[in-house]
Amino acid sequence: MAQIMFYRYVDDAEGTLIYANRRIEPAPHQTCKWYTPDRYETGADAQKFLAMPYTPTCRIGPFPAEWLPDFDHAPLRLVSPANAQPGGGLEVATTKKVHLFDFAKLS
Repeated sequence: MAQIMFYRYVDDAEGTLIYANRRIEPAPHQTCKWYTPDRYETGADAQKFLAMPYTPTCRIGPFPAEWLPDFDHAPLRLVSPANAQPGGGLEVATTKKVHLFDFAKLS
């Protein structure tokens, strides 16, 4: 049976913080963190399909779905165009802490 995996795409600053703390959690001024079941090989693709305002440099994951907390902030949904990007990827969000399993730099 196929297993659903999730990823988080971040810049170097957030990637360094996540790696040092070995977890992903919202900062005091944030309500949630976003994840996607879509695996992108380049930061440009992640930016485009997730309509991110910056080009991410790191991919965090995969996280098996059953290892993640409930997506209590936003259920699985299609990303709308934003930040001069077309969107079209999938995303979910949680307010809960996620522990780090894997970390990869993107090209």
